[in-house]
Amino acid sequence: MLKFLLLTIMIMITLIIFNKNISPVNLMMILIMFTMITLILNYLINKKPLYCMMIFISMVSGNMIMFLYFTSLINNYYNKSIKSIINYMLLIIFLMFIMLLIYYMMPNLKFKYFNSHMTIYKIYTYPLCLSTFMLILYLILTLLFSMKICLFKHKPLRKIHN
Repeated sequence: MLKFLLLTIMIMITLIIFNKNISPVNLMMILIMFTMITLILNYLINKKPLYCMMIFISMVSGNMIMFLYFTSLINNYYNKSIKSIINYMLLIIFLMFIMLLIYYMMPNLKFKYFNSHMTIYKIYTYPLCLSTFMLILYLILTLLFSMKICLFKHKPLRKIHN
């Protein structure tokens, strides 16, 4: 399951990079999916549901505030063409095929290193550093999405009325 979730994250990141006509609404949906997958991975590693629930509530509430702010201030022009849709679908099919091949050819992971009685400083050592890395990756993706939304049509987010 862990490898499947990591491959899903890789596919989401790849689709974002290659899709030039993505809207802010799609970016926020992908960010929420990435948050949920990261929290599932964090729960599988740490086995602490309260910690995951608190992170989920804070991340989703922050995403909702950003979503409302961006959708109220940005014109959302969505440019579709047949060629871009076909390329997008081919990319999705290709990535799903690769994901299935990798998922079924790899053995299952054992969580023998993870224990619920670990101290907090061990999150930077090997087995637990994966969840820390996923949270850092989440912050970087949030920054990139915010910058991509801000640079949409090269206009400022807020209009100044004098």
